[in-house]
Amino acid sequence: MVQNAIVKKNVREGVVEVSLLRQMECGLHCDGACAGCSQRPKEEILALASNPIGAKPGDMVEVEPTGGHNIGTSVVVFAIPCVTLVLGYLAGQSLLHLGEGMSLLTALAGLLVGFVPAVLLNRSILHSQAPEFAILKFLRR
Repeated sequence: MVQNAIVKKNVREGVVEVSLLRQMECGLHCDGACAGCSQRPKEEILALASNPIGAKPGDMVEVEPTGGHNIGTSVVVFAIPCVTLVLGYLAGQSLLHLGEGMSLLTALAGLLVGFVPAVLLNRSILHSQAPEFAILKFLRR
């Protein structure tokens, strides 16, 4: 989904921080002067964007989300605890020959063990500083 944004600052070579503009009925062709724009929320939504066109701070640009590499990683972060939960239960039932209640405890232990790599992977994603958007074109300079 293509969105309008304002370039806030240069982060590093080829990457800028943008403020995403919420889509309004007017498409922001009014430069924020219409009644609908005056009611928009005041908080900014900041994101990193790759800058292949050389946009400078203050430029209004059109951005598009980058490929779905974060979605795949998010699925892995979610799946790890789920898989270790099932493995913990199966280990309690099949390998240790425990009853139902004790197998549920081994499942809980498996879940807790699965959270460790999931949390570490999630932290690495959050701190990667990879651009989430790509600038497509200038709207206003």
